[in-house]
Parts: sequence; structure tokens; C-alpha cells
Amino acid sequence: MRGRWLFHALMLAIALPVLGLSFLLTLNGPSLVMIPWLGIPLPPTCGMQNTFGLDCPGCGLTRSFIALAHGDLTASLAFNPGGILVFGLVLFQVPYRIAQLLRVRSGQETWDLTTVSLWFWSLIGVVLFAQWVGKLVL
Repeated sequence: MRGRWLFHALMLAIALPVLGLSFLLTLNGPSLVMIPWLGIPLPPTCGMQNTFGLDCPGCGLTRSFIALAHGDLTASLAFNPGGILVFGLVLFQVPYRIAQLLRVRSGQETWDLTTVSLWFWSLIGVVLFAQWVGKLVL
């Protein structure tokens, strides 16, 4: 029981800062992510981009999250179309993990969303791969 509680608490502890930073950080142009109160850009984080000069399938997800958090759907899609799916998944984690923690605490069985999760992650993988191939070809 403690292991399940710890797992759900960890997933919630990961989702909350990701969402919080999406709302706090800002974009400056097409490639810079800024810490607004300090005016400092975050360094590029994509190893594939830094090493080979090529985008990876996940390139643009951070900027996509920030654009979504600030209500700019068009920019989010331009940065990475898969960002909407991943952002939705992270957003879903908050109520889902809280509910799971409450279920564990009250001694109830947790919900098993393994099949749904596998299908959703497969969809995300296909979208990320397709947009990446599209960028490489164009």
C-alpha cells in the first residue's frame, strides 16, 4: 500500500511543477524560453539538436507547453503538435493522482488505466514521430 501511495505522490509531484513552470515561463521569439522575472533565457536542452543540429521528435514540447499555458494554440501546434496531447496527459495527472491517493488512503483499490494509458502513449508516439518525419522531409 505504501508503494502505491508513493508512486502516485511522485507522479503528482512531477506533474505540478511541469504545469506551474508552463504558466510561469515565457517565450521570446521562436526559440528562447525565458525566466520572466530575471530576464534570463533557459539553455537549449535537446541533445540531438546540440550534437547533430537536428530536431528530435520531442523538440518544441517545452515551448508548446508554454504556448498552451498562455492560451496560444496556434503557436503550440507550430512548436510541436504532440504537445497538446502530452500537455493534456500531464494536466490529467493532477485530479487523477489526487483521486488515486485518496483511494489508497481509504483502503480502496486504485483504478487500473493500463490499457487506456498504452493506447494514449501509442497515439502520442505516432504523433511525435509523424511530425518529426514531416520536419525532416520538409
